Amino acid sequence: MVRPAKVISGKRGLARRAAPAFLLLEMSGLRLFFLLAAVICVTTPRATAGLLDELDASDRAKVLAGHQVALQEEVEGKPWPRLRIYQLVRAMPEEVAAVFFDYNNSKTFVPDLLHSKISKKISPCVLEVDYEVDVPILTDEAYTARNDLRTTEDGGYRVSWNLLRALQTKDATGHLRIDPHGEDESIICYTNLVTPSSGMAGILEKLAISRMKKTVEAMVHQVQNQKSNHPNDLARQVAALREAIASESAAVAAP
Repeated sequence: MVRPAKVISGKRGLARRAAPAFLLLEMSGLRLFFLLAAVICVTTPRATAGLLDELDASDRAKVLAGHQVALQEEVEGKPWPRLRIYQLVRAMPEEVAAVFFDYNNSKTFVPDLLHSKISKKISPCVLEVDYEVDVPILTDEAYTARNDLRTTEDGGYRVSWNLLRALQTKDATGHLRIDPHGEDESIICYTNLVTPSSGMAGILEKLAISRMKKTVEAMVHQVQNQKSNHPNDLARQVAALREAIASESAAVAAP
């Protein structure tokens, strides 16, 4: 059972299809107008049916103003809540996905992340990644997650992950959704549900929530910094993303 979500923080963070020609020649101007209108309604990306529609008017305004909005849901049987973090990114969805997909580079900008390395390739877009995170007081946490990147129909991306093994964490599942917004921006939602070991639950809950929020902030900053100051690096990451998606599609299409 999931209780209603509540805001826990708001921090500044940053073919067409055409009718055959012989039919068009027979159509009156009025009939053609209605046909084109209908086609546009069917094929236009659903700009209003995305991540922003999951928020109330107040939170939506905060996100569009550049603030981070974090919501938590208490989940029955889980000691920690599911966290959903929304934020605007001044970069295209492909650019956001490309930076996130560069898993080996995550350790250079994610706070308290000591190690990140791809350890196994299941397919071009499904990768197992080894991570190590600094944990105060307790032993540093080392874990492996399987990350699965997919494109969405509206020109966005979704990266899902699940925990395979860890020293202390029992379970973790989540995803990053990236929706297009305007011509050169994205709305992201980072969702994560972590089940810690019993010894960690009470001690680290607030720290874990804070770190997840900082992770999203750091990712947004990294994407925007790459776009503004390191376009060649970003171009390399985008090329790697496109290659992976093309290879995944080819593998699926192969008999």
